[in-house]
Amino acid sequence: MDILLYIASATLLAFTLWDVFITVFSTDGAGPFTRFWTRHLWAGLLAVHQRKPIHQVLSLGGPFVLLASILFWYFMIGLAIFMAVAADPGSVVNGTSRLPANLQEKLYFVSTTISSLGYGDWVPSGLPWTLVGTLSTLLATVVLTVSLSYVLSVLGAAIKRRSLAQGVFSMGTSAQGIIDGARLGDPQDTLKNYVLSLSSDIEHVALQHLAYPVLKYFHAASAELSPARAILLLSDSFFVMGVGSERCRPPPGVTRVVQSSIDHFVTFTSTDVVGTKTEGAYPRNLLAAAQSVGVVLSEEEFKQALDGYLPLRRRLVALTHEDGWGV
Repeated sequence: MDILLYIASATLLAFTLWDVFITVFSTDGAGPFTRFWTRHLWAGLLAVHQRKPIHQVLSLGGPFVLLASILFWYFMIGLAIFMAVAADPGSVVNGTSRLPANLQEKLYFVSTTISSLGYGDWVPSGLPWTLVGTLSTLLATVVLTVSLSYVLSVLGAAIKRRSLAQGVFSMGTSAQGIIDGARLGDPQDTLKNYVLSLSSDIEHVALQHLAYPVLKYFHAASAELSPARAILLLSDSFFVMGVGSERCRPPPGVTRVVQSSIDHFVTFTSTDVVGTKTEGAYPRNLLAAAQSVGVVLSEEEFKQALDGYLPLRRRLVALTHEDGWGV
């Protein structure tokens, strides 16, 4: 039984530290523990949201996940250390009488040790437990330090996400509105430079989702601050302009840059939330927008172009639903 506790303790500690390392330092997403519980928590909130909108609750999801992740790591480290000291009846003793501690007193010892508040009333009995106590304090301090740095970075990235959404919606709140004001083919129009700058911001935000996967849980209570909705709108607008008349068609170079940045956003922020839906993926409003700018394709050619665009749009719609918004 004691051997099993030692093995379980070492395994739990190793997996927790691996989860911290992957989540904080890796660009491949969250660690296995963090990814599992956060995606199911968010899926549950979205399920409630689909029945009755809870935008204010969803807007607290990101901060809650950040705080809960840190507390979760602390809890797992404490549990692993507690399992280790519980396996040896004489691992912790009273600092005065040297009597061995019971399980409740060992739990108190572990909690004060990992919080660096050791009062000296309960102490390790000797080697190797003095080393275990020192290592526990060190690990907890390191996790706290990197967690605080992680929180500051995530908050900065969350602000960048909202800034990106505002940048897109400032061009227009519909595909028709963006197209009417774009004139990207006009060499005198400075909006082309703005769109190229916006594409760079999209790339930057997409890469931040790799480093900070918790970003997708920072829900904006206002639709105009949702980056997923903003990029869906931008993608729709460029699709319509691509099949429209020459006067509204953007330069090929601008189109390639924008499409590349949108593709990267979809790839790097791809949804893995359980039960994410894609209702509304078929863009019924785009045909009217395309007709208003003068479609140069036949009806069959337009349908073929739309069929080629739908796979990307389905993924964008899924991201929009995951962000707590419909289309």
